[in-house]
Amino acid sequence: MRADSCSLTFSRLSSSMTPAATLLMLLFLLSGCKTEQDSEDPVIIGVPPEDAYLGVEYAYNFGATDKDNILDYSLTNAPSWLALEGLNNDARQGIIMRGVPGITGGQRGRDDLGRTTRINLVGNDRDTLGAQPFSIEVQENQLSVVSQDYSEAPPEADENDGDGEGDGNEEEEKPDFQCERPYVGEPGEHTYSVNLYDDEGAFTETSEKTSVTRPVLVQVNLDQPSVTRIKVAFELRSNFDPNRCDKGFSPTHQRCDAGLANSDEAIIGRDIVALGSGSAPALPGPEYVEYQQDADGLYTKGVLTLEPGITECYVRLEVIDDLEPERLEAFRFALTEVRSGIAGLGPSNGGVREPLRIEDNEPTVSLQTERGGKRDVINLGSATDYVARIEGDREEIYHAKISAQEGSDAVQGTDFFLKLETSPGSDVWEEADLIDFPVGTDEVSFRVETPDAGSYTNDEANDRFVLLGLDTHYQAGRNNHAAALPDNELRININELDGLPQVGSQTDFVPTDMAMGQNGRLFLVGYDTSTGDEPVVRVFDQKGNLVTEKTLFAGGISRDAPPVIATGEREIEIGGEDVQRYEFAVAFGAETDSDGSPTPGNINIISQRWFFDTALAPADYAQDWQLVSGSDQDDLPRWVGIAPNSGNVLVSGVTLGILEAGDTLNGRFGSFIQRIDTQQDGAALVPEVAWTRKVESVSHDERVVGGGIQNSAPIVIGDTSGSVEGESQFGGRDAFFYSALRADGDIDVQQAGTGADENLADGFFSVGNVWLVGNSNGNYRVTTEQGVKVLRRDATASAAGFLLGYTSAGSAAEAYLINDDGDQSEEELRAAMIFDGDLVAAGSTTGVLTDNAAVQSNTLADPAIFRRDRQPERDDDDSVIDNPAFQWDQQIAVDDPGTGVIEALVNYRDDEITALVKRQTGSETVWTLNLFSAEGDPVNTSP
Repeated sequence: MRADSCSLTFSRLSSSMTPAATLLMLLFLLSGCKTEQDSEDPVIIGVPPEDAYLGVEYAYNFGATDKDNILDYSLTNAPSWLALEGLNNDARQGIIMRGVPGITGGQRGRDDLGRTTRINLVGNDRDTLGAQPFSIEVQENQLSVVSQDYSEAPPEADENDGDGEGDGNEEEEKPDFQCERPYVGEPGEHTYSVNLYDDEGAFTETSEKTSVTRPVLVQVNLDQPSVTRIKVAFELRSNFDPNRCDKGFSPTHQRCDAGLANSDEAIIGRDIVALGSGSAPALPGPEYVEYQQDADGLYTKGVLTLEPGITECYVRLEVIDDLEPERLEAFRFALTEVRSGIAGLGPSNGGVREPLRIEDNEPTVSLQTERGGKRDVINLGSATDYVARIEGDREEIYHAKISAQEGSDAVQGTDFFLKLETSPGSDVWEEADLIDFPVGTDEVSFRVETPDAGSYTNDEANDRFVLLGLDTHYQAGRNNHAAALPDNELRININELDGLPQVGSQTDFVPTDMAMGQNGRLFLVGYDTSTGDEPVVRVFDQKGNLVTEKTLFAGGISRDAPPVIATGEREIEIGGEDVQRYEFAVAFGAETDSDGSPTPGNINIISQRWFFDTALAPADYAQDWQLVSGSDQDDLPRWVGIAPNSGNVLVSGVTLGILEAGDTLNGRFGSFIQRIDTQQDGAALVPEVAWTRKVESVSHDERVVGGGIQNSAPIVIGDTSGSVEGESQFGGRDAFFYSALRADGDIDVQQAGTGADENLADGFFSVGNVWLVGNSNGNYRVTTEQGVKVLRRDATASAAGFLLGYTSAGSAAEAYLINDDGDQSEEELRAAMIFDGDLVAAGSTTGVLTDNAAVQSNTLADPAIFRRDRQPERDDDDSVIDNPAFQWDQQIAVDDPGTGVIEALVNYRDDEITALVKRQTGSETVWTLNLFSAEGDPVNTSP
């Protein structure tokens, strides 16, 4: 047999040395020997795990090979708790190493923690030897608690956590590492004390209550199976402090016990308890849990025993089903001390404190309109009834106090009054705000009244509004009081516009566009027929008063290019301070050049930007600049916008001329977009055309009906019967839209439609979509075909309106129909907008959309307005649930033989819909401002 130099050296020297010297020589040689061995040398097979745990058996079965002899084994530099099963192994070439840190080798406990390196298992056959070095780190065997939320509500039948005793369920086979789950098949019972308060929240007395409890399980895990029984103490803890009060209050008071500082804290013994005072008969405890009483005699702590080998165990707690409205309340389940065995309590062994939470199950009350909506408008000197609706299981009378919520600017008792019926059905109302819900009554009406205009004062420009909800300060901590749903207020706007203001007629001011500006100011732009069609802007406040009127241009406009308007608001720096700058921009066409000289037969674009100048006395709008631009042919603006950050003015429309290099004269209208920047010239601001882009269709005119701004880039929206910039044509008249970012580069045009005609009337960009508003004889839908969303159309029997939503990349997203239920009358759309997340469109109808007899009397076109729910509620079979608060059709009566149409819409704070209504009776044509609520109800009435 051949041996390496280390083996030979050891063989020659060991015979002449004492055993101690032999061991020292062995260690010396092992440290210097090469690791590669000949096949005849002993080889130790295996690498033991490096991790060991206190109280947990550590064992490893080494293998070994040696052709000549049975090996002798020894451990060197091993911790005291680790040993070999025997020095000689007569059965096989291997050895088992085992031990229990903290227990074997002298029961050193935590003194065995730490890392031991350069441990060696040595095997020798008296001639040669082999060795395997390794390291072991002893760690704590950690206890932990699984965090979760619990509820006062009873569990669903199929979610019962019972162990099968008494619940009739067949129990699955329990894994060996788990404790038996405690019984939770029945509710428990607990008696406790609560504080009572007067209407102001002052403490009056203490009352004893007995409530049902809901058993819940807290899961406690041990990282590794221990060889010894572990007993660990636990207790319930909370940050609740009755001496912590809201500002201005002192104990004992409702605003301490249920104040802001304590509103998220569970009260131990009143919200959660380890074992209810009357629960023992119904909820027998497991043998491995011992419940213990605290200083108040409540079972809020105890000892959990984990038998050897168990790594998952449970402590049953009881959530108290009280009758108080509460938020999500937190408490802590703490493991405080290991009474026997060895286990770790957290990284520093100072304890485990896991946060747990309790969800309330008290009935909730929501306030809403009689149609189920959350927004309304109320006029001065009027009263409107609303509904308080309670939901949730209850067996007793419940109460709900309603009040104005934070954020309201209307004051209860001054700007509005809350009233309740003295008895159901009496129609006698008195000022009150505490609603009672007897058992069996789920809805109670309440009334909101406003003072008449003579006793109401509001010096602010905006209307006042109230957010109605539950008075949570009053409700908190009171038994039999309902909980409020978060972010679920009823918003009521107090309208001050009395009557139906006439804002235009064909004999003087003809309005052509409308926009909403700062503080609810309404901007109407148009032209004055009595002064030769001079363009004019009129600004009204929310009370209907004319704030200012500005003549925009000393000359007549072209009626082929009437004025359009946009408002803007941005933050600018003046004198080192940030201030709000309010602006509006207008664009219109006129047969004049930049010098004011006439250009007969050639319509140019006149663009202006104005700002609200607070330096004027009184503050008023002043012009920043005016720009006349265009080609040698007709240029007709159709939309204007203001970039939100830069204040650049964006104008789009159609042109017959050449606006940029490469354009050709072809006798067709092509669409264009122009960006106008503002430059400083001394103390003055001057306009400068940054660029103009033109887009044409093959062999057909284009129309521009609207536009928008996405990330400061303008979007042009229109329609044509041709192919736009080479895009595929769907057939008939198609819609198109595109965005331009700079003077050069390709423009990505999106063409949209079906094989029929899609005639657009309006278009805008909002909430991430390009919205196409138009009219046809079709019902549109968006379907997914081969993974792509596409627009599809079915024919309707009568003319109808449509609202189509597209992504800016050209994918169809949403489609809505505007049509009468019988598909018999003609509906025509003129304008649309987003209101409270939904779509509101307007135009006219020749049909009967309402049950109003006055409306039914007219056989001609009446003004009409429509709302479409973009996120409707659905039932179990995915059918849409009709909600009249969010989807409705409204028709405005015009006496026969008159006609009417809504020409423009603006949104006032998602509170009111403002419509510009054109009425024509005989030879007279007038325009009025009509207000509508979120549910389509007319707000202002005829003068």
